Amino acid sequence: MADKSDLAEVIKNIQADVTTIVKGEIELAKAELVPQAKAAGVGAGLFGAAAYVALSGAALLFSGLAFWLSVGFQAWFHLDLLPALAWGFAVMAVLFFVAAGVLALIGKSRLTFSPPEATVANAEASVAAVKSAVAKGKADVDALSLTGRRPEPELEAASPWSRPGSSS
Repeated sequence: MADKSDLAEVIKNIQADVTTIVKGEIELAKAELVPQAKAAGVGAGLFGAAAYVALSGAALLFSGLAFWLSVGFQAWFHLDLLPALAWGFAVMAVLFFVAAGVLALIGKSRLTFSPPEATVANAEASVAAVKSAVAKGKADVDALSLTGRRPEPELEAASPWSRPGSSS
């Protein structure tokens, strides 16, 4: 009966150790990834704010420039008012798209991530430690007798013809 409780205790210890290792790995991953997530959030927020402000200002500026170009198209190409307005606003729309593309490229370059190297290295070390512990445990189990009890050191060293406690 004592052997079954010993085995149950070993299994409980293994479960507790694995739980501790997994919790430690999760905490390490959190500690490594949270600052990156915060930086990405701030970068994305700033990117969004910059885009909104730039588009609002650009809308006002480009509207004024579109009207100014429309007056120019009327004078330079002798267009009526409606075609001149269409060309003026089309030119400004193209400039809008170019500015949006530049802002998007700048924002994309700011959103770079690196893998959690310390977490991966620690996880690999933990796996190696668990593998070596399993190999040691297997070797210990292989060393057990058929009854599941560890051989007693004094009986192993004694001669098979002598009894413990008797003098030879």
